[in-house]
Amino acid sequence: IDPQQEILLRVTRAPEYTTDLFSELEEEIKEWHFHVYFFQDNHQQSESALKLREKILGLVDKGFFKIVPLHRVNLNPIGPHPIGSYEVWCPKEHFARAFSFFTLNRGIHSVLVHPLTTLQKQDHSVRAIWMGQPVPLDLSQLPEPLSETPSQYTQLGLGYSASSAQFGDTNLGY
Repeated sequence: IDPQQEILLRVTRAPEYTTDLFSELEEEIKEWHFHVYFFQDNHQQSESALKLREKILGLVDKGFFKIVPLHRVNLNPIGPHPIGSYEVWCPKEHFARAFSFFTLNRGIHSVLVHPLTTLQKQDHSVRAIWMGQPVPLDLSQLPEPLSETPSQYTQLGLGYSASSAQFGDTNLGY
């Protein structure tokens, strides 16, 4: 194949693969959780996890990103999480910065990144991303499916609570 034709074949879309932009925006995942894990009986890991959380809180206070660490640190297993952990909520508007932060700063900790949808078992397993060594989760602790998509921290107007105007210009010029 001529190189020009090869490029054309790669960028040409078959009609059956075209999608409705507004449907895609409606189905888009708009909120995420980052779960930081540590062995709660290991002093070094516990201290490191708490220092990372303090760094997150400090960066939130300075406006680096709008993510919300849950008010509690789990010093014992809870739900599907078998060891010490804490959760950080992240809207899609700050996902890239949060993902970059955890990639560079997670240190010795495994971090589970998962979407928030009505399908929690899938969100914590086949839709999840792990930074570091995966931690086996007890998925039987999760309900499924939920009747509606969970939306957290609605007062921020981000994620699932964002107005449709925040989607920006939907005329992408295609």
